[in-house]
This record gives sequence, structure tokens and C-alpha cells, in this order.
Amino acid sequence: MREKRRRDLGQAKDFQTPQYQVSFQTMANKHYFALRKIKAGKPEHAETIYRRIINDLLLEEEKHATIEGKEQCDHAKLAITTLLLALVLQRNGADAKQTRSVFLKFFRVIALSGMEECACSAKVIGAFALFEMKQGNTTKSLQL
Repeated sequence: MREKRRRDLGQAKDFQTPQYQVSFQTMANKHYFALRKIKAGKPEHAETIYRRIINDLLLEEEKHATIEGKEQCDHAKLAITTLLLALVLQRNGADAKQTRSVFLKFFRVIALSGMEECACSAKVIGAFALFEMKQGNTTKSLQL
């Protein structure tokens, strides 16, 4: 019943298509390469990789939005990459404004796509709330 509801909302996809499998494999390779860079002591390079992945996903989303013309939630890849980039920035000791901008960029994309109740954004909202709590902004954390 849950899967049927997700399909009706456009949040569930057919994961068996060859196009999806190739896309998934490519994304997994990029994430693995970034992980290897972090373990090799080069988190700045991993940050660059994650930013490039996000930009590619945004370009891909714009292309699909103009071709398909239908509203469909496909922000899972973007959510995962956003979480990983925010984690790398926090570990590097980056300014809180930089990390906050990563989260806000994700939510801006969600808002522009018209899918505010997207299931993909729940983890990002939780991580953003934890980040704000860690920064000492308990009221903002509670609002999220």
C-alpha cells in the first residue's frame, strides 16, 4: 500500500530499467572515489567531487523537467550527495555559513520543483536540524 501511494505521488521509480542501473552505477563510482579521497587525507578533493556531482544532478534535473514536463520527485541522489558534502564540510572545520548554504541550496531546489512534501528531503531536514543544534541554534533546530 505504501509503495502504491509513493508511485501515485511520483516518488517511486522502476529500478530495473537499464538507464537507471547505469545511472546508479555511475553515481556509486563517483561517491566511492570521493570516499577514497577522504580516506587518503584529501577531503578538499572530495568536496570538489561532491559539488560537481550536485551541479551535474541539477543540470540533469533541468533537462528532464523540460523534456518530461511532469512533476515527479527524483531528489534522492541530490539528498544523499548534499548530506555527504555537508558532512565533509563539517569535518574540515568549514565555516557554519558554508555548511548551512549547502542545506539551503538543497531546500531551494526542492521548493522550485514544487515538491515540498518530498520523501527524499526528510533525512536532509533531520541532518540540518542536528547541525543547527550543534551550532547552538536550538530554536531554529526546533522549527525545522
